[in-house]
Order: sequence, then structure tokens, then C-alpha cells
Amino acid sequence: MSVLKKPALLLFFLVISVPPALAQDWGVGASIGLANDVEHRVRLHKFDPRDVNAWIDFALEERVLLRGTLGSIKTTGSNAGLLADIDGEEVVLPDLKVRIDYMTVGSSYQFWEGDFTSGIFGGIGGYKIDPDRVEPEFEGFEDSEETVFGFHAGVDGDLRLISHLSIVGRITFHKIFSDTNRSMLTANVGAAFRF
Repeated sequence: MSVLKKPALLLFFLVISVPPALAQDWGVGASIGLANDVEHRVRLHKFDPRDVNAWIDFALEERVLLRGTLGSIKTTGSNAGLLADIDGEEVVLPDLKVRIDYMTVGSSYQFWEGDFTSGIFGGIGGYKIDPDRVEPEFEGFEDSEETVFGFHAGVDGDLRLISHLSIVGRITFHKIFSDTNRSMLTANVGAAFRF
């Protein structure tokens, strides 16, 4: 069983075993967005449409949510665009691609303001780094295939459209403790449904 499947299974059993005495305030949602590698600096023109995620959350208290998220970020490899010595010749590496699948668990503190809600959130997660195949001459320059630990933090807001449906905007910083120590910033828009 893969490292990401074990936490997903654990989260599933945790969620279904919550005592019925607690308020049943559940939510589900999905979003798409832009991702940017911000290891050294934030460049607005480097945001690309490459993040997709879905989540389920549960209200632990009136303003505190427990949220589990599954997602996937498609980005360039850590060596993309760098100058490398290949067979004694200086070559600029192409945009080596990598997919980062993630599962996070965190808490969110919400500020309710009528039909609009804003919040701050953070938590931990598992990240699976999966580089695309590269041409033989670029082997060794792609990111390592690995499954690692990380954390996330961010801000979000949602605007209620009807009683149970809202539009969600979320900005998330992911710190991924991989061989290349990735830092990703994502900006997403999606929809959420509350039961």
C-alpha cells in the first residue's frame, strides 16, 4: 500500500468514526488553480494552471474545521532552465516537468461575516514527487522520484451563493521536504457544498 493511500485510509476511518454527538457540519469541495515554485522568489508571470484538488471538511467547533485534501500540482523540475555540462558542452536544460501528488490534513479557523467567510489554515501532509520521463542526455537532472513529508499554510475565503453552495478562493503555501526542498505557492478557485 503506497504512502499516500495509508493516510487517505486513516483519514477516511477517522472521519466516519466521529461520534454522532458532535454537530454534523460536513463540507466537500473541489478547486483548480495556478501554481508557482517560490523557492527563491515569487514571480507573478510564473503562475501556471497546474493545481487541482478536492477536499472534505468537518466542523469541530463553530469556527474550527478539520480538512483533508487530495491534490496534484504539475510544475517544472528544480533544474529546469539551468546551465549544465553534458559531454563537455554547456547546455541550458529544458523545462523538465514533475507532478507532485499530495494529501494534507489540517485545521482552519474561520471568520464568519454573513454570506462571506474568510479564514486561515495550516497542517501537515504527504507529497509524492513523480518526474516525467526525460531524454537520455538529460537523465540525472530530473527531480528524484520520492514520497516525503511537508506542511502547508494559507488563507481562504468563500462567498455563499445559496444556502449550501459557495464559491471558494484559496492561497496555499506548500513546503515540501524533498531532496530539492521545494516551496510551492498555489492560488485556487472552486466550489464547496456544506451539508
